[in-house]
Amino acid sequence: MKKIILLSLWAFLCTAMIAGAQNAGNSKVEVRGTVTDEEGEPLIGVNIVVKNQAGLGTTSDLDGNYRIVTDLYSTLTFSYIGFDAVEVLVKDNNTIDVVMKESDNNVLDEVVITGAGAQKKVTLSGAVTTVEVKNLRMPTANITNALAGNVAGIISMQVSGEPGSNHSEFWIRGISTFGAGSSALVLVDGFERPFNEINIEDIESFSVLKDASATAMYGARGANGVVLITTKKGVSGKININSKVEYGYGTRTRTPEFVDGYTYATLANEARLSRYQEILYKPAEMEIIKYKLDQDIYPNVDWSDVLLRDGAGIYRVSLNMDGGGTTARYYVSAGFLEEEGMYKSGEALKDFKTNANLQRWNYRTNADIDITSTTLLRTGVSGFLEKKNLPGLNDNIWQSIVGTTPLIVPLEYSNGLVPAAAKGMYTNPWVLTTQTGYSEFWRSKVETNVSLEQNFKFITEGLRFIGRFAFDSDSKNNIYHRMWPEQHLAERRRNPDGSITFNRISTEQVMNQNSDSWGERIFNLEGELHYARRVLDNHNFSAMIKYTQREQMETSNVGTDVKRG
Repeated sequence: MKKIILLSLWAFLCTAMIAGAQNAGNSKVEVRGTVTDEEGEPLIGVNIVVKNQAGLGTTSDLDGNYRIVTDLYSTLTFSYIGFDAVEVLVKDNNTIDVVMKESDNNVLDEVVITGAGAQKKVTLSGAVTTVEVKNLRMPTANITNALAGNVAGIISMQVSGEPGSNHSEFWIRGISTFGAGSSALVLVDGFERPFNEINIEDIESFSVLKDASATAMYGARGANGVVLITTKKGVSGKININSKVEYGYGTRTRTPEFVDGYTYATLANEARLSRYQEILYKPAEMEIIKYKLDQDIYPNVDWSDVLLRDGAGIYRVSLNMDGGGTTARYYVSAGFLEEEGMYKSGEALKDFKTNANLQRWNYRTNADIDITSTTLLRTGVSGFLEKKNLPGLNDNIWQSIVGTTPLIVPLEYSNGLVPAAAKGMYTNPWVLTTQTGYSEFWRSKVETNVSLEQNFKFITEGLRFIGRFAFDSDSKNNIYHRMWPEQHLAERRRNPDGSITFNRISTEQVMNQNSDSWGERIFNLEGELHYARRVLDNHNFSAMIKYTQREQMETSNVGTDVKRG
């Protein structure tokens, strides 16, 4: 009997609890209130929604008032452009007034880098694109290869895959009629400099100025668009150390496929017959080619397979650190990059390497010093050391691979002689890639800049001066190690006794060396006077006066013929 009474009491309590929960869940409450900013001004059009309940929401009226019906213990979310979102739990209170705080990342105050400096995006009339630097990060020697597809309005074309020459030509909104054929003007930290060699880890911001209103201050130089790059600066605080090791693998994507020797001979005969000419390869020769019975006279060489790799590695290592105190801040970085070539060469050559290769060592140091509370001194030193290696006659390799048939000559004759593709100085792709020596291209570049920023707010608010000076030095030293093997060309058919007659085409040239050099020095001097004020609390006024001076000197193989006039 006691068990029955206890079970009945337990069932009654459970039923009461379930009913209470259902009543609580179904209880509605009308919430009213006012939404204001921190200064007490009402906010119009604030979105008020019930969290996790799609379609249930309202907006504040002209006086910032709102009204919404929701469940007890639901959460109301208040959101408004330029302000931080606010979430409030609905309890037993029917009136909820909300004060919204202006966001630190207000989109209305978002700035972009333009030719005149940082400018609010909402007040910008020109076509300017700000690129997220993280979208440009990829293991490549040239940042230009990452522009296509990541920067709106840019047309990019890569004309070579050779290490050191695989940068992309790019145009902003096409090529203008004025100065047609010119590329965009590139400014790094305010100075005209190429940016193919910049370490991507050193870039702070990347902006593209596209139309005439955005590039007007650069005149004719900006006719094809302007790219503005700002490198990283130090931040006050403890030292931050970042390092990164990357590996990439580049492949050949559009290399044509070539037929074998037998297929080539068949097609060559068909082409001759279609023109009512005698066939090039007789039936007996076709059998020899098909079964590879005579590799000296009828070889079957797939030149692209013999000389080209499927892909090559790309290695990049970077290390940077920044920090500083209240009066001085610094940023220091170093990087290494290596790109391997696509040629199958060098395994049998122990004394030197003939494959294409690029190695580059980058460095950068930026320092900011507060001389006074209104005077800022910025200094920067950057540069790189680069070494590029190429086969001796690199310019003709790809043309030779495409233009040499699989039946014309073997890699080597069976007696060890080196074949030439034809009489004269023509040769075969294997000789071009491995037997003509190698070239070394050394390049060293140093870029220095100093800028002084003086705020004249003690004279009038909004007045400031910026003075910049830069000195760039670029030098190239090229060393050519040339050699040439003795070459022979076999007669088209064997002699009656089965022997082969070899005609000597070229004599051997032992390795010799010659070199050339080139140098360039650039001086830049700039001065800018800025004035910016807010007028009548609703209007922004700004003006700038700029002076630019540039001097460029170039030397190339001066030699001994220098005369003084």
